[in-house]
Amino acid sequence: MATALITGASSGLGLEFAWQLATNRHDVVLVARDEERLTDLAGQLHVAAGVQAEVLAADLSEQEGLDRVAARVADRERPVSSSSTTRASP
Repeated sequence: MATALITGASSGLGLEFAWQLATNRHDVVLVARDEERLTDLAGQLHVAAGVQAEVLAADLSEQEGLDRVAARVADRERPVSSSSTTRASP
């Protein structure tokens, strides 16, 4: 199963992408600042779509947040799929 990393996943377009990808059977890594909202969303996605939803709370306006996301993308033990294989349905 493909894994997608979604930034801004707690609201707006990021939230919509998370739902679209999860309902299309993609595991997701949810990235945003609000860990509580991400945790709630992860639970909802898991129950509704049966996918794994990982929470990564990070503020991408700060270097520390960028470094955390970069480290997660670089993790060979838990790869994030390339954009060419992980697409939401129109």
